[in-house]
Amino acid sequence: MLKPYESSDFDLLTSWVTDEEILLQFAGTDFSYPLSRQQITAYQASHPERRFYIGYTSEETAFAFGEIIPQESGKPRLARILVGNPALRGKGLGRYFVRLLLEEIKKHYPTPAVDLFAWEKNDAAIKCYESVGFKFCPDPAMTMVHKDINYHIHKMTYTFSKENG
Repeated sequence: MLKPYESSDFDLLTSWVTDEEILLQFAGTDFSYPLSRQQITAYQASHPERRFYIGYTSEETAFAFGEIIPQESGKPRLARILVGNPALRGKGLGRYFVRLLLEEIKKHYPTPAVDLFAWEKNDAAIKCYESVGFKFCPDPAMTMVHKDINYHIHKMTYTFSKENG
């Protein structure tokens, strides 16, 4: 199940973002550690068209955070995807959550495809995205620099078909 993020979910989110590396991996350089309510509030005020979501298991346990970003191209982008509790990672919940986000996109956006960006060293996330149907784009990698370290980021695209969309 997917629910829109509410300010009351902030403590849950920060319980998942336990160090700077996790924050950088899932949010890039838009936020700084430790994550604060003020950062989230300012980000949402600056980008009211973007939507945060929390994923829940069938037992109503919150397990993931993610964002849908509308784009000028008309092709939305998924971002800030995090399966929060480390004990729940590697159990297929990431795939489940990404599929929920794709269903949400189909409800609200007339689009043939969805993009996301993946850090090339985040093997678990890349495997998850590929298992759902995302494919790497031929575009050259972007480079994000944080504390003098280069992070190579690749664009991936999911294309809705008659079978999956």
